[in-house]
Amino acid sequence: MKIYRFNPKAGRIAEGSLEGLIQSLDSPPPPKPGESAIKRAFKRFGLAQMHMSHLVIDDRTIYLRGKADSAKARDQMILTAGNVAGVAAVEAEIQVPPGTPDPKFLEIKTSHNLDEVAEKLPEDISGDELLDANQPLVTSKDDIYPGQTIRLPTEN
Repeated sequence: MKIYRFNPKAGRIAEGSLEGLIQSLDSPPPPKPGESAIKRAFKRFGLAQMHMSHLVIDDRTIYLRGKADSAKARDQMILTAGNVAGVAAVEAEIQVPPGTPDPKFLEIKTSHNLDEVAEKLPEDISGDELLDANQPLVTSKDDIYPGQTIRLPTEN
């Protein structure tokens, strides 16, 4: 199982009257999310739960097991769970086809759009490529926030 760290202060609020809004880094960490909140996040982004065989929450860590057909599908499962406000880590054991590259994630620090993020990367990646790698979790180049973790494009 691999462990992926997330900023528990940042992310989409998963429960209550503010559901769907972004938790600011200036606010204290929200309470840990419940299992139903994580499942709603998967549903919100159209990720098939039938590929998830195991989902457990222990304090602020999400344990995921399942299978994915591509690097992008695997990474979206990890990012969907990890970018819920209150989540500090995702431990994932997700089966992928042989030769699938390991995930490459990046926490947004101060950038306001994906073009700014791309300019700061040592790799030759455009804002459009970042957007494509992160859809449907990110819907436009401006749909990012400080503390959010995004996916860097890989071959699959």
